[in-house]
Amino acid sequence: MIEDERLSAFLDGELPDTEMREIEAALDKDGDLRARLEALVAATAVGVEAFDAIAKEPVPRGLIEAIETAPELVVANVNAAPRFGWLAASVAALALLGVGGVSGYVVGLGDAPVVEVASRGWLDDIADYHRVYAAQGRHLVEVAASDQAHLETWLTATIGAEVRVPDLSAHGLSFEGGRLLVAASRPVAQLMYRDAQGSVVALCLIQSDTPNTEVASRMLGGLNLVTWGAADANYVLIGETDLDRLRKIADAAIEA
Repeated sequence: MIEDERLSAFLDGELPDTEMREIEAALDKDGDLRARLEALVAATAVGVEAFDAIAKEPVPRGLIEAIETAPELVVANVNAAPRFGWLAASVAALALLGVGGVSGYVVGLGDAPVVEVASRGWLDDIADYHRVYAAQGRHLVEVAASDQAHLETWLTATIGAEVRVPDLSAHGLSFEGGRLLVAASRPVAQLMYRDAQGSVVALCLIQSDTPNTEVASRMLGGLNLVTWGAADANYVLIGETDLDRLRKIADAAIEA
């Protein structure tokens, strides 16, 4: 039995690769499990809408004064702060803002220090970028495929890892060009491909001194991802393409 807590962590991409693959395999075979996953996604959407409605309400003067007089920011002295899942993050955000339930706005900052929570991972940022740029037409890329040599040289120098454009035409993908992104406060190379139906697949890489040792697949915010590492970089192939096809494309990129 896969608990809802593990399903939530699966949605956030926070489980180890072995557990991610275990749940993906279970989802392929278990219709009830897929229904529970869909219910969690729907509940998340409802929660986001409800929080957006709260956020649009006028901020009470008392809350503004409490924020203005709050103690100086203190960063937690830990080696690696834990990442919050969607539920825990929502609760933490509400607590920090002092938003109560039926009692309305409640302020209780007192003399407690404000602790900075961990930032999002680079894959979260990549997924956000993909949703924006994959919908573009003439502005899909920053440097066109016709200037591939310059693109490879520029991105290699900027991100600090070798960038080479793999030929994925055998999988029905044409190289469109690329651009420079910033994810997790670091430069990332994004190479964009499009198939005959107009679907966009992106290959992104970020420099890493300790690249991933295995190929893994996951789902993040409705997008499919295949991740791996090689030499001095971590890679992700991302798109709305069927995960089985995406894995085959990733294999071709790895072997290129």
